[in-house]
Amino acid sequence: MPPITMAFVVTGLAVFLQAMYFLGVGASASAGKKSPILGVGYVSVIAGVIDLVVGVYITMGRPLDSDTDGTSSLLLAGLLSFYGMFFVALGLTEILDLDLRVIGNMAIPTAILPLAWIHFFSGSTTFILILIWWAITFLAIALTTYGKMQGKVLGIILMITSLLTFFLVPVAWALGITLS
Repeated sequence: MPPITMAFVVTGLAVFLQAMYFLGVGASASAGKKSPILGVGYVSVIAGVIDLVVGVYITMGRPLDSDTDGTSSLLLAGLLSFYGMFFVALGLTEILDLDLRVIGNMAIPTAILPLAWIHFFSGSTTFILILIWWAITFLAIALTTYGKMQGKVLGIILMITSLLTFFLVPVAWALGITLS
């Protein structure tokens, strides 16, 4: 599944940068420089656009191997759309220095609705657990934007998310490890 690998890697990088920012690593601007959140925002926009492009590519140009009627490809593209739109909105919100509560509001359906895809991943415990962890992560984003959770806690959750759900999967695939 090479196209989905690309989505995992670039989105993982965006989540990693978000985690570092919320943990306070490189979060303060140097004298006379713009806020580092601008760079994080640009990476998030790029990741979101790539997620959306990969979704279109899977739908139009490279349907899933087991996909005879196009349903599986459309389902996977739909799931990518949730995350792609979220990251585009997040990045633009950071770049334009807008109120992050809008992102918190968007994080709620992005957490809950993709859980309907659990059946799509019924043959893979790994991907079901990832989907559940992503739901927890997006709910943590909503809590943080409304001041109900500390940013450093969200940073820890985002770091776990980037390492265990975004980076581990493509690394396993690159090493020839089958995830079940």
